[in-house]
Amino acid sequence: MTAPLRRRIETALNSAIRQRRPLSGGNICDTSLCEMADGRRVVVKVLEPRPQPTDLKPVSLREEAAMLNRLRRTETLPVPAVLYSERDFLILDHIDNDGVGGGSGMMDLADGLAALHSQQSVRFGYDQPTPIGPLQRPNPWTDSWPDFFRDHRLLFLGRLAEEVGRLPPGCFARLERLCDQIHAWIPGEGPSALIHGDLWMGNVLFDKGRLAAVIDPAVYYADPEIELAFLTLFGGVGDAFFARYADHRAIDPLFFEERQLLYQVEPLLAHAWFFGGSYGRRVDEIVTRYVGPG
Repeated sequence: MTAPLRRRIETALNSAIRQRRPLSGGNICDTSLCEMADGRRVVVKVLEPRPQPTDLKPVSLREEAAMLNRLRRTETLPVPAVLYSERDFLILDHIDNDGVGGGSGMMDLADGLAALHSQQSVRFGYDQPTPIGPLQRPNPWTDSWPDFFRDHRLLFLGRLAEEVGRLPPGCFARLERLCDQIHAWIPGEGPSALIHGDLWMGNVLFDKGRLAAVIDPAVYYADPEIELAFLTLFGGVGDAFFARYADHRAIDPLFFEERQLLYQVEPLLAHAWFFGGSYGRRVDEIVTRYVGPG
């Protein structure tokens, strides 16, 4: 943290930073836990420009602040309070978390997520692009969910990953074939619900066995099944979670049979674009499962 930035943060909070400790996580921000002279404990995220595979619109931390405030207004899932935001830094109230969730914490998450997914719209998208890591995802309001998912998630991300050579040979052509047939697997009459948009267990905080907060949202209106698919991508979610969620909102059995893997292609494409390696190969495995190797 530079001296000028430190002064800006201290001015914003009207208190001096007494102690600062780096926190892990994230790939576009340096994040610290700061002990302030007035006794407050806050989390400071500082945007650190880094070279990216493609030249995209810069991310602003004001957008993350706006999305946290949007989630807070739903009164469904707990989120950290936004204390101050600028383009290049964000100050949040610190949430105590020990990483211990257990059954009760997962039930809290299922209850809150089902309540969030009850916040509905008649169209899909959002009033502005939403960042996920260094990537700004487009969210033009669209009447059809399959069309939105095809054009503004699969093809958008697929082109980025192909552009920088992060997909196996022939994968993007297979992805285009899948997109041509997208209505065969995704119904057009699904609900439009507000989703967190970047929900995996690394963005869920637990404390003393209960849900403490969710962080790093990338909100937009989508078919809520895509959130459930993303949540299962890296593990940590079991049958008890889905049973509790289904107590509030029914889950179509075809989600698990046909759409769960298909929806996971989106975050895998984003990871392939940014990290490369096995993520691109996993995209190709899933796409080939749907459309074949030809």
